[in-house]
Amino acid sequence: MKILIISDSHGDNNAVISVINKEKPEMLIHLGDVENDIFEIEQALGVPSVPAIFIRGNCDLYDKRLRQVAVFELKGHRFFASHGHLQRASWEYSNLVYSAEENDCDIALYGHTHVPLDEEFGDVRVLNPGSISRPRGGSKKSYIIMDMDDDGEYSVEFKNI
Repeated sequence: MKILIISDSHGDNNAVISVINKEKPEMLIHLGDVENDIFEIEQALGVPSVPAIFIRGNCDLYDKRLRQVAVFELKGHRFFASHGHLQRASWEYSNLVYSAEENDCDIALYGHTHVPLDEEFGDVRVLNPGSISRPRGGSKKSYIIMDMDDDGEYSVEFKNI
C-alpha cells in the first residue's frame, strides 16, 4: 500500500494535486492547514475509492469535516495523526508521543512545524512530512511516501517537490 503523507499546504491545492498525480497513492493522509476546500483534493485522489484522512490544523477554521485527531490501524500498525499544535509539537515531542502511547499507537504523524522529522521515541516512530508549500528551517517543499506491505513491513521516503 502506497500512502502519501502531506501537511501544511496552506491553500495550495495545485501542489497537492500535482503530487497526487505523480505518486498515484492508494491512501492520503493530510496532517492539517489545508486552508482550502478538500473537495478538489478528494476528486483528484479518487475518494471514496482511495481513502483519505484530513486533519484540522490551527489555520483550518471553517471546514467541519476535518478532524482534530485520527487514530486508525493499518496492516497491524496503529497510527496517531494530529496537526501537532494541540500537543505543542513546535517545542518538544513528549505530548505527541504520550498521546500516541495513550492510544496504543506505534506511529505518530504530525505537521505544524513545516520541518521534516523522522525519529523514534521509545516504541513510537514520529514522522513529520514538512510542508508541501511553505517549508521552514532550511528544508524544501516536501512530503512522505510510506510503502506498507500486507505483513506490516513498511518503509518511509521523504521526497521534495
